[in-house]
This record gives sequence, C-alpha cells and structure tokens, in this order.
Amino acid sequence: MFGNKMKMGLANSIIPKNVLPGLQTEEDLEAALTEPKANIVEVGEIDQEVEIDDAIETHGETKYVETRDVENEIPVRTQKIKQHREESLIGLQKQARQMLQMSNKKMPIVLIGQTVKIKIPEVDQSKIDARTLMAKVLQVVDADFYRLGKKAGIHSQLFTRNQFTLCEENILESAIIPDNEIGIQQAVSQLCLTGRQGLIRCDCLKKCVTNRCKCRSKNVLCNSRCHSSQACTNN
Repeated sequence: MFGNKMKMGLANSIIPKNVLPGLQTEEDLEAALTEPKANIVEVGEIDQEVEIDDAIETHGETKYVETRDVENEIPVRTQKIKQHREESLIGLQKQARQMLQMSNKKMPIVLIGQTVKIKIPEVDQSKIDARTLMAKVLQVVDADFYRLGKKAGIHSQLFTRNQFTLCEENILESAIIPDNEIGIQQAVSQLCLTGRQGLIRCDCLKKCVTNRCKCRSKNVLCNSRCHSSQACTNN
C-alpha cells in the first residue's frame, strides 16, 4: 500500500514480542491479551523486564500528576466561563438598546392627552366603515401599557404601543371622556353605518331561501364574500 507491503498480523499488535514465539493456540492468544502487561525496555540485545508492581506505581504517579494538572485547569476554565458570560451579557444589553432605539424611531413616545388611532380588527368592520378608531391617551400603566378612551367611554382593555399610531393633530385634546367602560366591538357598532358587525357571510348552495342562511337570519343582504358565484335570492 502506497509503495509498501501492508502490515498486518500479531507483530503489529500490542502483544510483547517475547511472547509471540510461545503462541500456538487460540487459548494462548487469549491468555496473552487478557493477562497484565509488563513494560519491556530493550537496551541493545538485553531485554530488561520491569516488575508489574513498579509499573502500577509508575502509572499511579502519572495519574496523580494528570489529576493535579486538571485541578489547576479548573479555576482557569471557571474564570473563562465567567468572562464569556459577562461578555454575552454586555452584548445582549447592547443589542437591546439598539432594538429600543429602532423601535423609538418607528413608534415615537406618546404622552397623556394625545390623540391616537386604533386599528379595527377585520372581523369587527364592514367594507364601508372606517379602518381606525380615534382615542385619547388617559394613562400609562407600567411604562408599557396605555389606557385609552373616547367620547363613548374608556376602553376596557389596555393597549401596547404597537397597537395604535399617533395622530398628527391632537383632535381629542379637549374631549370629555365618560367613566363607563366600553369594548372595541361596542365602540365600532356605535360608529358603524350598518349598526352591526361587518364580517357576516354565508356559504349557501340553495339560493339563500331559508333562515339557515347566516345573512338572511341576521337580516343582512348577501355580499361579494358569500357563496362565490352561486345563485342567490338575498341580494
């Protein structure tokens, strides 16, 4: 192999060379592999066998030295781990500051008394209704949540900064906000031109004749969202 003969056989094994001539059967080979090995030192033509006890003692001393080296490395590794943790903490804090700066640029700080716009969920609006609600900032809770109100009352839920946008004009600055609580659906229904929830549709296949039709049961005409191109008597 690679210009040399392949080296295979017992001569390349861990069995001492002085034991190889005496191996005749598989039992001899098994005994040679399982019995304790003695270190053999060759000096010229003289083979000096080291006693097993001396080998064990030497191995013990080496093990003691290795253990001592490991014990010396433990404080160094602990210090490195602590240093890496501190560097990671500094990196996370730096990243958090950068994210906060980017967020402040996109969403400016809102003060109490300013007018904001709340996006109305699609399920609560129809095609002819406004997409946002005007509200006034009444209170800042825990620096992250905002209590908003409008002329119909105070919203029952708290809002985060990404749930509304700041109006350029402070339209509701002088508006008087009553103390009663009101939900998003109630606020939308008061402003809705149809007076009800906007997203109602049916999937009827029989011309929407009976009250099994969702739109007919709600006294609402079917719209373009209903039953695709099927024939309909409720439009």
